[in-house]
Amino acid sequence: MAGRYNENPFAEEANVNPFANGSSTRGSTVDIPLDSAKDLNREKELNAREADLRRREAEVKRIEEALAGAGVVIEERNWPPCLPIIHHDIANEIPIHLQKIQVTNFLARFLQPLILPGL
Repeated sequence: MAGRYNENPFAEEANVNPFANGSSTRGSTVDIPLDSAKDLNREKELNAREADLRRREAEVKRIEEALAGAGVVIEERNWPPCLPIIHHDIANEIPIHLQKIQVTNFLARFLQPLILPGL
């Protein structure tokens, strides 16, 4: 058991190159199916989806142009709609005697970066 630890793991071995004897698998070919039925079905699905999206886009454009031609003002939309991350209804959720403290805490927290920008 101690004999295997006496060897030098960094010693040069005579034949370390596995390709030294010329047995290389470089010339062998591998069959890779490029046009399988699954790929063709997926491509057909994607083409159909793309055609549907183009059709829907043309329809929306046609409706917008018809509305603009009729004099209807179309406002710029903010897509996706911005939803509030947090919502507090202080008047309904916080007891009356704590509302002033809660408002002060919210203002202090939200104004802190303006008052103390380094923190």
